[in-house]
Amino acid sequence: MKSTYYTQTPVDTITLGARLGGTLKGGDVVLLFGDLGAGKTHFTKGIAEGLGITQLVKSPTFAYVNTYPIKSGLTLYHYDLYRMNRDPRLRGDDKNEHGNDLESLGYEETLNDPNAINVVEWADRLGDRLPFRYIRVDILAEGDTRSIAIDFIYPTRLRAEAVESYWEEWATPLHVREHCKQVANVGRQVAEAYIQKLQIVDLNLVVTSCLLHDMCRVCDFRTLDRDKFFEPVTETKWKKWVTLREQYAGRHHGDIAHEALSARGFTETAECIRLHKSLNLVTEPAAYDTLEKQIVYYADKRVKHTEIVSLAERFSDGRERYGKYSTPEKEAPFVVAEKAAEELEALLFEPLEMEPTNIL
Repeated sequence: MKSTYYTQTPVDTITLGARLGGTLKGGDVVLLFGDLGAGKTHFTKGIAEGLGITQLVKSPTFAYVNTYPIKSGLTLYHYDLYRMNRDPRLRGDDKNEHGNDLESLGYEETLNDPNAINVVEWADRLGDRLPFRYIRVDILAEGDTRSIAIDFIYPTRLRAEAVESYWEEWATPLHVREHCKQVANVGRQVAEAYIQKLQIVDLNLVVTSCLLHDMCRVCDFRTLDRDKFFEPVTETKWKKWVTLREQYAGRHHGDIAHEALSARGFTETAECIRLHKSLNLVTEPAAYDTLEKQIVYYADKRVKHTEIVSLAERFSDGRERYGKYSTPEKEAPFVVAEKAAEELEALLFEPLEMEPTNIL
């Protein structure tokens, strides 16, 4: 699942590149795919601008790589591999003493340099020699419009295609899955509104986190009643639920999912899920330092069962179902959390050309 942007001018393409550049850090790799004239170099100029580079950035077609120092102490390596499959030095001909040698360009060295940011044009020339972690950018020219799809290929972020397997593994009840799908619908709408504004957001991370935020929900249901499920409850499923509740008794489902996903290396997805817990917005506000984390938290607070509702209605439902306001001591932190959620909503929608009521 990719975040797809549309730019109408070279300036727009540079602006999008700059916003991506502003998020990059040492060790990051950006691979650019697209035909001749698609806008790869404009996008790279934007990345350099976002990194604070003031030098004129041009495509290193004949040199293969240009380097640009960054004020932070990092270095931008800008590769252009357009001629690589035509250059006898780099084709891997048996007669060529240099061999098939990206290493001769220094690519392997800079790829493993924690103080380097690598941007590679014509990344299709790499074949299957792709890095373990990278940002893939596919640029397609459609007249004057550019379709720019950005995909974060990070081993710490679970892909949306894996969601069904996790639902099956944790025997997530069907009605909980439907709730998660609606939360993902809300999260997608907010994320796509930001994408329309050329803001960098990982749509896959948002949607996957929303779909799995309640995958362990059966572990902390207040009661387990066969008659309350809208699906056939087999003995196998019932035993699974009972076992999970015994194993994780007293723990929040978000913390359980966080532990399970983190153990498999999906730490960023796990953290987005952990932070959907209502009180976390109050107890650790600094943790909500990305759009993805904010959107996942907010999306969950807009869905009651499978119905999209206002924050006020969602919190009112929570009070009625879980008795969170049964004593002044229990009431106080949730009052603060509701206020914080309202402030988050205002913050999220301020730059957008939509209102919370537009979410459908």
